Amino acid sequence: MKRVILTGGGTGGHCLPIQVMFNSLSQKKIDCYIITDKRGKSFFRSINRDKVIIIWQLFESTKRISQFLNLPIVLFQSIIIFLRLKPNFTIGFGGYITFPFLLSGSLLRYKVAAHEANAVLGKANKFLIGRVKYLFTAFNETKNINNKFIKKTIHVGMPVRLYKNSVFIKRPVNKDFKISVIGGSQGAKSFSNFIPKAIMKLQNENNIRCLVYHQARQEDLNLVKNIYSSSKIKSNVQQFFSDMPKRIFESDLIIARSGSSTVNEILHYGKPSILVPYPYAADNHQYYNARELEKRSISKIILNQNLNTQKLYLEILKIFKNNFKRKYISITAPRLGNLNSCERMHDLIKNDL
Repeated sequence: MKRVILTGGGTGGHCLPIQVMFNSLSQKKIDCYIITDKRGKSFFRSINRDKVIIIWQLFESTKRISQFLNLPIVLFQSIIIFLRLKPNFTIGFGGYITFPFLLSGSLLRYKVAAHEANAVLGKANKFLIGRVKYLFTAFNETKNINNKFIKKTIHVGMPVRLYKNSVFIKRPVNKDFKISVIGGSQGAKSFSNFIPKAIMKLQNENNIRCLVYHQARQEDLNLVKNIYSSSKIKSNVQQFFSDMPKRIFESDLIIARSGSSTVNEILHYGKPSILVPYPYAADNHQYYNARELEKRSISKIILNQNLNTQKLYLEILKIFKNNFKRKYISITAPRLGNLNSCERMHDLIKNDL
């Protein structure tokens, strides 16, 4: 049986696409393994334990010095895994362990590829691009790619979680204005402060009945719940939604950070959005991710330093009042985001399997 390794760790932006790709390859009867770290482990609980290998690290911190000290440990484990599993192909989806894992695979002359999830080429992939067979990209235009590597750079899109066969499912019709708030794995204290108050203002001053799904940090759960309940806003506040694709599909508006997975799910489901890029993202990649949606007129960017209750309220109200635009986006956006990235990647690597 042909064997593929998928590797990535840390955040949902790296691990959720792996989950989607793993399921797609497994359906094709390909023997698939996931290599991740302790932080990424939680995203693969539904997958057979024997297929998920956790890389051990001496230091769990994401600080540069810790990553430097962990490097020889991860490299050694990576070499052992390659020699034991002997994969036909390996794809890295980002996160710290991807760099040493793909590096060791390339040194051992195994076929490897990297997936760049963001609209700006990351530092690790910039180093690896000369060693991989393919650089898969989530966006059609990715900044900072040297022209000499254009031939191995292939736009495949982002593997996104699907809510059943959402193309053929009619969205429930009711009078609630449904809003999904996605803070992302980085957490967002400002989201907990400003967004509930902006929605409260929207409902109280415009006689709009709202229903909110709000992903909040553990330490902010009670704060967010209290703001919604004090204004009698129907809400579901959790630290993590296991059915986020369903929430996005059923929503009228998404307010979120602009990590690649979130941006691509918004695009796939055709939802208007207000995006607040994480200001400390490497190379400001969240801003450029958000720009991909803003350029298509389906998103409004609010920079983190400009985020406040009044600005949010006004932007939400604009989207609520523009019913034609909301319907237009829902019809047209899936045509922009319907690239089946799992099939595309499989088609590209199948001759190597």
